[in-house]
Amino acid sequence: CEGDCDSNADCDTGLVCQQRTGNEAIPGCTGTPEPGEDYCRPADPTAPPTPAPTNPVTPPPTPEPTDAVTPSPTPEPTNAVTPNPTSTSTLQVVFTGSGAPPNPLPECHGDCDDDTHCAGDLVCFQRSGNEAVPGCPGDAPSGVDFCAIRATANTAWLKGDNGSPAENFPLGLCEGDCDSNADCDTGLVCQQRTGNEAIPGCVGTPEPGEDYCRPADPTAPPTPAPTNPVTPPPTPEPTDAVTPSPTPEPTNAVTPNPTSTSTLQ
Repeated sequence: CEGDCDSNADCDTGLVCQQRTGNEAIPGCTGTPEPGEDYCRPADPTAPPTPAPTNPVTPPPTPEPTDAVTPSPTPEPTNAVTPNPTSTSTLQVVFTGSGAPPNPLPECHGDCDDDTHCAGDLVCFQRSGNEAVPGCPGDAPSGVDFCAIRATANTAWLKGDNGSPAENFPLGLCEGDCDSNADCDTGLVCQQRTGNEAIPGCVGTPEPGEDYCRPADPTAPPTPAPTNPVTPPPTPEPTDAVTPSPTPEPTNAVTPNPTSTSTLQ
């Protein structure tokens, strides 16, 4: 705050010479400086450096909307029974002898007589004609029986006809062909069919016109027994008779001696 200076060289380190032509204020100094005189004052603070530029990654633009149809959501799972899988095998007759074949028959192979003739969990599908074998494509001679996969215990399945083979009778749940309830296990009834009627309690594709054993219809609850409530006696019809006067209340008066029938003599 001292003067008169002509340049910064006239000032101490860290000070600058403020050139004035009139009454300009001198930053950092007080008092009344002489008009037009130049004074040494603190240098202006150095401005902070400009930060280095950054290179933020510009996010990719949102894609333009399209007219593509949103796919339908996956449907809820159901309890529908999966149909018998289609086998890669075709119907083949590899055994025509009597008794058991030399080796258990694989899927879609015949001729079997019972389940013991089939490999693993395969079941012998008994045919009396040209019935389709579940899960096995192809054609086969009429009446030949084949080993196949029975998907569930209640899948409609042909196990015999007219009581043959005897070891398969009585027939189990959803098994055919039956002729009467006597052909079915206890608790089952034979459903007679003339076409493609549904079989309650069974799944799969039953052979048209074949009869199958199914669960018996539930028994209806018995009608409650009637009761015999006592009927009260009827109220008597009113009459026109006069109601008699009531008996007078009793008194405490002494009853007189009775008069005698005899006279003084």
